Amino acid sequence: MKYYTRLPKTFAFGLIVAIATTFVTPCRAYVGPNRSAALSSPSVSFLRAKELGRVSGKVSVAIHSNDPSGISRVDLLCDGTPVGTIPVSPSIPDSIVYFAWDTASVANGKHNLQAKAFNSAGAQTSVSRPVFVRNFPIASPSGNVIALNPYVKYQVMRGWEATDQAGQLFSPAWNNYKDALFDSAVNDLGINRIRLEILSGIENPVDYFAQWRAGQITESQYNAKRYEIINDDADPNHINSAGFKFSQLDSSINNVVLPMKQRLAARGERLWVNLNYVDFGSSTFEHKSSPAEYAEFVLAAYQHMQSVFGFVPDTWEVVLEPDTSTANWSAGQVAAAIKAAGDKLVANGFTPSFTAPSVTSAANAPSYIDQISQTSGAMSYVSEFSYHRYTGASTSILQQISDRAILYDKRVGMLEWIGADYVALHQDIKQGRNSSWQQFCLAGPISWGPDSGDRYYIVDDTAPANPVITMGSKTRFLTQYFKFIREGSRRIQALSGNQNFDPVGFVNANGKYVVVVKAGSGGSFSIQGLPSGTYGITYTTANEYSVALPDASVTTGQSLSASIPAFGVVTIYGR
Repeated sequence: MKYYTRLPKTFAFGLIVAIATTFVTPCRAYVGPNRSAALSSPSVSFLRAKELGRVSGKVSVAIHSNDPSGISRVDLLCDGTPVGTIPVSPSIPDSIVYFAWDTASVANGKHNLQAKAFNSAGAQTSVSRPVFVRNFPIASPSGNVIALNPYVKYQVMRGWEATDQAGQLFSPAWNNYKDALFDSAVNDLGINRIRLEILSGIENPVDYFAQWRAGQITESQYNAKRYEIINDDADPNHINSAGFKFSQLDSSINNVVLPMKQRLAARGERLWVNLNYVDFGSSTFEHKSSPAEYAEFVLAAYQHMQSVFGFVPDTWEVVLEPDTSTANWSAGQVAAAIKAAGDKLVANGFTPSFTAPSVTSAANAPSYIDQISQTSGAMSYVSEFSYHRYTGASTSILQQISDRAILYDKRVGMLEWIGADYVALHQDIKQGRNSSWQQFCLAGPISWGPDSGDRYYIVDDTAPANPVITMGSKTRFLTQYFKFIREGSRRIQALSGNQNFDPVGFVNANGKYVVVVKAGSGGSFSIQGLPSGTYGITYTTANEYSVALPDASVTTGQSLSASIPAFGVVTIYGR
């Protein structure tokens, strides 16, 4: 492998915030950080309040409460009638509890939910909010029936990401396949977000990248220097332009980012640029040890992109895989860097939007997030909680990450796993509440090795004049999601009477519905709750890719029937 090859991954497992689980018509209690000063009575609020506007079927009601003396109990009532009570024992300062509320227990129409929190001294606080219940004839379907409920809403989708490595630095056929690659990536696969990597060694008076590309040093010599940081000067409030060499960043923008931006603009969409700081090497001077110097680096990158290209990143990914031995950033260092860089950007007229913590092990994400929350002023600069899936991505951990995203009103992204497939994607969407997702590289030549899910496209460049681009075997299944679920799409409730047909439902920003069904075997099913209109149906199995079935038209109240011949993924989408 060439440029995209990482040093071996090792995992530093941090302390994980405890999760206490209690059951009252199933519920969960989450123990979070103590984030409030002393109170005479507890604070209490509904989480995911927007999702409680219109509800049906069985819904999860999340209630957050806080009191320094400890929360001992939380009650949920509807129109004054108890739904359930959850004792919190031992009492804890900060709590999230979940009630499973069957809305079929009340009539359709407007109701009033009330949450009550009790502290250890017996003081209580209550809060109310109106809800509108609308149950369909089949709120919980049976058999091979999928029922959609647009009144229960979840996350809003941001984008499908690829890392900016496409063989541009290595393949002799690059100029002969790049246009076809970008056309397919945008129009066939649906990539609309790019991880633009910026290496820590950009802060260095020597431009080793330019020397390598000019043939003055070897690739190995460049690799030995690409993460070497030499401070531009002794003043973090003064950017010495001679101390930053941006040729590596500019190369990626010119070769990958700009062509993809142009293609998405032609579709009336946009490319989300996620600028990702990578620090996989040791230097005498380290940004992680000086938040102010890290902030200067971030500002220098923003100002450079603004002056040269006329745009800045949509998000800044704070540091790639801080929990590896090669990066080795503690949670405290990540949090301090966020605070310093956010303050610096604001002071210079930019709007911070950070992605963190991007840990290699998903199991480390909760403790990193908790450290950010405990660092005054840091959390306000974070827009997305990110994790990788190399280990630790259990259902429990995904729930913990999702809990924190709900608590702090952030999006979630699984932003790397070499070998990630549609099964992981489906779980990340449903359980992890992902809005963004990435497998890894956009493309690479066959010299990088066999199809292992490390790149979306594989390029046979053995005949440089006639390169052949092939979708990866896992990519073909991912297309069933990426191509049809677009930025701004809102996930809605999709219930199935047969888990062999596991659905996720969405309403795109244009109002068109999309249902993606992960099928454990071949068979037929029907979908209820689709608006009237015409729908395309396409499926991918182990032996067939993107097979289009005849369009189906439905009227209001009518079911749509679809089938798939074997296990795989089938997508139903509004025309």
